[in-house]
Amino acid sequence: MIRLYILFCMGMSMLLGVPKYYDDRLMVYIDNSVADFNVLDNKEFTSISELNDLMRDVDAITIEQWLPNARPTDKNRYVSLDRFYVIHFGVLKTNIDRLVHRFVSLDAISISEKVPIVEPAYVPNDSLWDQLYGLSQIKADLAFDLWDVEGGEIPGQMENGEIVVAIPDVGLRWSHPDLIGNIWQNLGEDLDGDGVVIELVDGVWAFDPDDENGIDDDGDGYVDNFVGYDVAMEDNDPWPLQLNHVHGTKVAGNVSAMTNNGIGLASVGYSVKLMGVNANENINGPSSLTHTNEAVLAAAQMGADIINCSWVSSGYSGFDSSFYQIINDEYGCIVLGAAGNGVNNGGISDTTDFNPRYPAAYDNVVSVTAMGANDSFNCWSNVHETVDISAPGEFIICAYTYRDTLYALGTGTSYATPLTAGAIALVKSVIPEADNETILSKVFDTAEFYPDMLKNCGGQSIEGLVGAGQLNIHRAILACTYPELLLNEINYQTDDGFINPGDTIAIHVTIKNSIGFEPANNVVAILSSHDPNFIVISDQINGDGSPLFTGEELTGQFIFTSDHGASLGDIPFNIELTATSGDYSYDNHIEILVPVSLGILGFPIEDVSIDFPPTITDIDDNNYSEIYFSSDSIMYGKWMGGLNVNGFPFNAGSQISTASSVGDLDGDGYGEIVFGTTDGVVHTLDHQGTLEQIYYHEGDLLNVPVLSDLDQDGDMEIIFTSNLESEGTLYAIDHAGNNVIGFPFEVNNVINTCPSVADLDNDGVLEILISSRSWNDATGWEVHMLAIDGIGNLKTGFPFSIDARKSTPMTLIDLDNDQDVEIVHAVVPNNSQSGSRLWVWGHEGEGSSINFFDTEGSINGGVSVADIDDNGSMDLLFAGEDGYLYAWDPIANLEPDGWPIELGAPGISEPIVVDMDNDGDLEVMCVSSSNEVHFYHHTGTYYDNFPYISQDSIFSIPAVGDLDNDGDNEIIVGTLSDLRVIDIAQQSGHRYTWSSYRGNNHRDGYFDISFASTSLSEEITPSEYVLNDNYPNPFNPITRFSYSLPKNTEVKITIHDINGRIVRTLLNETQDVGNKLITWNARNETGVPVATGIYFYKIEAGDFRQTKKMVLLK
Repeated sequence: MIRLYILFCMGMSMLLGVPKYYDDRLMVYIDNSVADFNVLDNKEFTSISELNDLMRDVDAITIEQWLPNARPTDKNRYVSLDRFYVIHFGVLKTNIDRLVHRFVSLDAISISEKVPIVEPAYVPNDSLWDQLYGLSQIKADLAFDLWDVEGGEIPGQMENGEIVVAIPDVGLRWSHPDLIGNIWQNLGEDLDGDGVVIELVDGVWAFDPDDENGIDDDGDGYVDNFVGYDVAMEDNDPWPLQLNHVHGTKVAGNVSAMTNNGIGLASVGYSVKLMGVNANENINGPSSLTHTNEAVLAAAQMGADIINCSWVSSGYSGFDSSFYQIINDEYGCIVLGAAGNGVNNGGISDTTDFNPRYPAAYDNVVSVTAMGANDSFNCWSNVHETVDISAPGEFIICAYTYRDTLYALGTGTSYATPLTAGAIALVKSVIPEADNETILSKVFDTAEFYPDMLKNCGGQSIEGLVGAGQLNIHRAILACTYPELLLNEINYQTDDGFINPGDTIAIHVTIKNSIGFEPANNVVAILSSHDPNFIVISDQINGDGSPLFTGEELTGQFIFTSDHGASLGDIPFNIELTATSGDYSYDNHIEILVPVSLGILGFPIEDVSIDFPPTITDIDDNNYSEIYFSSDSIMYGKWMGGLNVNGFPFNAGSQISTASSVGDLDGDGYGEIVFGTTDGVVHTLDHQGTLEQIYYHEGDLLNVPVLSDLDQDGDMEIIFTSNLESEGTLYAIDHAGNNVIGFPFEVNNVINTCPSVADLDNDGVLEILISSRSWNDATGWEVHMLAIDGIGNLKTGFPFSIDARKSTPMTLIDLDNDQDVEIVHAVVPNNSQSGSRLWVWGHEGEGSSINFFDTEGSINGGVSVADIDDNGSMDLLFAGEDGYLYAWDPIANLEPDGWPIELGAPGISEPIVVDMDNDGDLEVMCVSSSNEVHFYHHTGTYYDNFPYISQDSIFSIPAVGDLDNDGDNEIIVGTLSDLRVIDIAQQSGHRYTWSSYRGNNHRDGYFDISFASTSLSEEITPSEYVLNDNYPNPFNPITRFSYSLPKNTEVKITIHDINGRIVRTLLNETQDVGNKLITWNARNETGVPVATGIYFYKIEAGDFRQTKKMVLLK
């Protein structure tokens, strides 16, 4: 299956900002389970030791509360705003994504995120803006950006007329300083013609006395109704009967508080006008509504465009239903109603009721239910099939009636409803001549899906009961003027389900104008790529000349070709969609990521998140390799075709927290898989996915368990390290889960590496190498090097200390061929801001330094080994933060020609080394923080089709092995969204190399140079001509076959049908001596697929002739 990633941005007459992130800070959330969390006075340390350790490790300089003024009530059921903290670094970090991942791995941290740099062109300057989460959640800030506010344009204002929203409620404090500028003034009652009906007299707002005459001057049925009316008390002032009658004023501010006035609130309505109507005659009843129908009718008769009804009744009434029908039909008003606040109308402490409330549930009323922050639905507001839309309604800051308390919090559908009313008013101000159905379609059709729409409340699903989604005023405003052209579907025409380098590909595209948006005329789609390895030969799709109306689709086809040397991975292409709509031009740039891959059937495996290196091995001894990898709490086993290995997947019941190691622990001829989980358990699985044993330990297991025959009895032991608070422990257990004599070995400070195992001094006894770290008040951090023998004794010369902050795991190798093993690792010295020092120590330990190598960036992952230039001396390979891949011979103190290699981004993994193409030379692979897999020849030049580019995060080195048993290697890449397999169609070599994480599947970090012959194997130079069988056979549509040439010669390879006719000439050229591999894709000379049947492939090389049969079976 081909996966498509689509990212888009829109450009009309303005440019919208692309999100950016700070590189010198990140946000963390202190888990709700952590009690009494404190930041110390200097802001450098906290009350959590593990957080302090990691902050020191990554050079963090301060931690401080994100919102110091966050209130205790500023929370939902998941997070409290006062538990968010910002961690600052002293320098810009190129690996900020990986730092996010490291912090969230701490038990005390439940959320870790990059901090966005928000750059809208316009943000209101109201003092409470930062606390008005609801406005940003409905994208009001982006909507305001569609007006040139700085140039004098004001959202909600029109060239002629105004939009009026009525608030029939318990009165309106219309003189509130954040409301007064948006209060409707009925100029039909402006008797003196001065353009105002209210004025400021001695610092107090009052009705203009020159306009009061006791006559209904405008004939709307209400006398001197300057700003609204009090239908309950039958007077012209809708002011609340008492100051504790707060509800109407709180509601009004959420419709249209004055915005960009430098104080208090902002609102989605921005500048639309507010009409007050008092519907309460009970002076002692602040929540009493006695005249709701009268108030709504008065609002309609006074000319309100929109009427907000933030009240509920549980009973249906036929006359009431008819009443709202008349308000809609006769007066043309849009009426909104609150869906209700729970079974008992108790608000956030209540539970969702699934029954209707009125007037919200009537046919001609817009019903609004309430959400919380972070797009949450928290199961207290009511839902029903009559609900039209969702909007924020929890902990909303509102205008207030008291002179000394201008603002207060409010929670309820009462506040989600006016937010929606203000949005509808803003839409109407953009398209004032549109009918109500069109205006509401702009709002409903552009609402956004949010995940909680599918949740259960009280055991009952709310799916389909919360309306069209969450209000999105930005899209609604855009829909008033522009189309919205998006890719609705995209398909590739390929032979084998993969887009391979060298292919010509047809892309079938369906473009849709989103529902609710304006018609698109003159639609044109143009495909382009900045990658020179791809040429677009049919780059344009045009409409047929007729408009593309809302919800309609346009289909077409692009064609591009790729070079055989094109990089693998997610390759970005651009589609530019242009159109016109009335007097406006529309332009939408969409990036599509085309997955170019030398793929293999059954892969990728999707919906998995892979943090640790996968393993490829044959643990069931059937001569076919399997892939083992973990995601969350699941250990997967996959083999050819993406099929599950028998007995897999295995659910560990807790998050898998380490890479896995593989070896035959008990000598039965089958391999076992060993890994750790966050609950302090080491698991051992047999080849059928059965749990053989578990071992409980305290603390967090580091990196990976190591397998070694520590006591040399023929069975393997499991060796691992863990930390609990400030102390570490080295464990060694046998395959049955019993502690090895002398273990556990306690370390009185924190261990910072997994073990490495080898016989350092060739005395027949294996040693375990680890490093730990402690703080010295005089010198700073110290890294301690420990070597422990197989019965738990420290080796002479150990421990010894280095002034440094951290260390990589140790690599063990006999570099100088003296039969003793040297110790290699990299540290970050205390006196270095960002660099590393790679140390080489003798087996004697303290004082045995042989050489060192300094880099400008810290070395990540670890150190690998290879004789990269085949000069008989081993090189150390490593990558780091400075963006280089290094090779260094520590004995000669030289770097090979062509090295170091610039990666373009920090390296994050130890390199691995293989002979991928059977030429006797070694290739080197590593991963960079730009999510690219780099693969180089020994000369430092790229291997064909690399780097492999992923748009998903890669946190670990791939695995390499022959998955399908065809003689060539596959590269297995784990990302945070899938597991991918790249099929390298070249016969692989068989040199002993550092070919997997930590050198081998035992993960012991030891490289045995006795296996590492630097001379070419005799089999690399064939002694005779050979034509091998094709694989697979039968095939559809790809097959491969290899052949051998004992000398340089002219080679011709042809495909014939059953009648002997030449179908395709695959090769006709002079080739060098060696083993070769060639592929046929079941196409003839013109590129047309051939029919099912028997075919023959023939080689002519010098005097050698041979023909073999194969079957194409579709």
